[in-house]
Amino acid sequence: MEYYLEITNRCIGCDNCRLICPENAIFQNGDKYIIETWSCTLCNACVLTCPVECIKEKSKSDQ
Repeated sequence: MEYYLEITNRCIGCDNCRLICPENAIFQNGDKYIIETWSCTLCNACVLTCPVECIKEKSKSDQ
């Protein structure tokens, strides 16, 4: 099963995830943050640094 990370609407825009990402896979688009699944290595650094726990692991079968 393939997994990816998704930033939910609980995001407060603190920018921690984008700054900590070793792959530069997180981008800000207006007031939302997006994780580029093709460059994300699922290291979970963003998950661990998020103060509101808004980054969730999802499976491609959930779509």
